Amino acid sequence: MDVTRIVAPNPGPFTGAGTNSYIVTSGSEALIVDPGPLISSHLDALRASLVGLDTVGIAVTHHHQDHAPAANPLAAELGVVTYGFGDFGGFQAISPIADGEIIHIGNEAVTVISSPGHTPDSLCFLAEDALFAGDTVMSGSTVVVDDMTAYMATLERLAALAVEEIYPGHGEPIHGGPAVIAAYIAHRQERESQIVAALAAEAHSLDRIIAVVYGDIDPALRPLARQSALAHLHKLVEEGRAALDGDVWRSLL
Repeated sequence: MDVTRIVAPNPGPFTGAGTNSYIVTSGSEALIVDPGPLISSHLDALRASLVGLDTVGIAVTHHHQDHAPAANPLAAELGVVTYGFGDFGGFQAISPIADGEIIHIGNEAVTVISSPGHTPDSLCFLAEDALFAGDTVMSGSTVVVDDMTAYMATLERLAALAVEEIYPGHGEPIHGGPAVIAAYIAHRQERESQIVAALAAEAHSLDRIIAVVYGDIDPALRPLARQSALAHLHKLVEEGRAALDGDVWRSLL
């Protein structure tokens, strides 16, 4: 199996250097993972990498606008299907796939791993000892989480896979996957402990919790901190460790 990474020209505070698209090849066949946004130069780069190959499909890790928009237009151009969660968030996979299903590329079997947390429709794709992780794991950065309970379960599942190579949706490929996943789990556990401590110290409003836990955060990153804090707080509520009364958060410990 060979992997070619093509970075979309969409840098920013949420995308880093840009969204990673991957061409995964086995023999003469290729699978595109996350074709990214509809940017002409990026599509041209993808097309150039596919010359001489038989493209079997396009796999999408989740619906976000920096990952999915090019999928169906490019699939129509190439005469292939798109693989993904299904119809979610504006992206509709031509061929919906579920956990444990297999996509075949040449002699390679790519296994679908359901990985909710960042988004409800997040998927990872496992090929040999490599994981195409979308935004479930990112290089040099933590992940914005929609559902913390689901995300922690996903991280534990990925930890059990012990995959060495991770190809993230943003940033450089990751070597030594188990250590990185363990660090992700530890970071989330530490952040949860900080939020529990903030609640115990009478930080009851979301703004106060963010100020206590995240400190003097860059204003551009404040929406991300807000979403992450809310995900942790809702997990604590689900576990009976916190409660929300109107806009007041309280510890139940």
